[in-house]
Amino acid sequence: MQYLNRLTTVLIGLALIMTNFSCSEDEGGDDPRIPVVLSFSPASGEPGDNVTITGTDLDGATAVTIGNSEAAIVSNTTTEIVATVPEGATTGKISVRTEGGLGQSAEDFTVIIVGAVEVTSVSPVSAEPGDQVVVNGTEMTTVSSVKVGEVEATIVSTSESSVEITIPEGVAVGPNSLTIVNDGGTNTTSTEVVEFYIIKTTSELMMTFDGEQDGVYTGSPDAEESTVFGVSNDETVKANAKALPSAIDGNFFHFEGYCTADLSGSYTAIVQNSSAQPAGTHAEFFSGATDASIYFNLQINVGDLPAEYDDVLFGLRMRFDGDDYEFTPSPTELKELGFEADENGWMNLSIPATLFDDDAALGTFAFTDMQRIGVVVRRNYGTGGTSGEQHTEAAGGVFYSQSFDNALISVGGPYSFK
Repeated sequence: MQYLNRLTTVLIGLALIMTNFSCSEDEGGDDPRIPVVLSFSPASGEPGDNVTITGTDLDGATAVTIGNSEAAIVSNTTTEIVATVPEGATTGKISVRTEGGLGQSAEDFTVIIVGAVEVTSVSPVSAEPGDQVVVNGTEMTTVSSVKVGEVEATIVSTSESSVEITIPEGVAVGPNSLTIVNDGGTNTTSTEVVEFYIIKTTSELMMTFDGEQDGVYTGSPDAEESTVFGVSNDETVKANAKALPSAIDGNFFHFEGYCTADLSGSYTAIVQNSSAQPAGTHAEFFSGATDASIYFNLQINVGDLPAEYDDVLFGLRMRFDGDDYEFTPSPTELKELGFEADENGWMNLSIPATLFDDDAALGTFAFTDMQRIGVVVRRNYGTGGTSGEQHTEAAGGVFYSQSFDNALISVGGPYSFK
């Protein structure tokens, strides 16, 4: 019995030792930790300047890189590294390597090359191959080469403060950097600092109401609430519209009438770019695209609104078989997104698909199965009326108008309206 008691005591002791050893391993033990880069200062600098990197577990750094170039380490502690920007460095992330692994900054460090081009903006901020864009900045007179991503662009003209280029074929769709060579050196922009996108569009998901696009749409006005419904150059529209705005780009589509939420549920009319196409019709166009890279773009005029009105204004629809993804903003929501009407009431909108909801559950449909797009009049005002009768102000309706033009889907980034 004593033997058994001693054996039991030994086994319990061994179990405790193993438990403690196991917990020690779970907690990390003596294994080196992966470094974390939290920030750096300054945000930009020239070769030869020092940059201070702050974070955790930075001690024992074996290498620091800026962009793709290794930097000399001046000092190193657990929470801070001072490194020197190397010659030949290009704009990019700051990385720190230790025995624990590799840590990288979230933001780009901007390398300034004295005498090289410094880019401040690109206009427009998005383009397709064959389009011309203007790169604004300094030291542009002697520019001899411009690459969009990895592809050489054609230089159209240069001045001290800008260079105009033609976007080449073969550039990757999405945000792109620019690499510019002048007599002073080479500089590459950061997509986080200088906004520029290569996009693609398709006439099959577009409504412009000019030229070959005329008539390529379908509509469903609410018979009780829509008194005017059609393209702005239609004689009936011109003769009957009470609130037809000035055109921004040729013809546009116009709705107006008397809204009553009781009958319409805030829906009065919709225009779509075509009849529904089979799922997969636009699969090639959307191949590889994510909801963050798909934008619904249009120019819209919502007319005069009742005082203090801050409910839904319109709906932008991406239509699928039996369901929609829809964006239905209020005036406040549009302002929070940075959109403002011009002096004539028109807004230029580019709305990412991440802001759209659908009638079932977000993610029900793949974008490759999109069938068509639509623009809806949605107003939540009015006091009701008699079903089957044309609404008027006297019958409890509130006058509404809405116009839109150049509705289109882009992949890769927002569309730049000219």
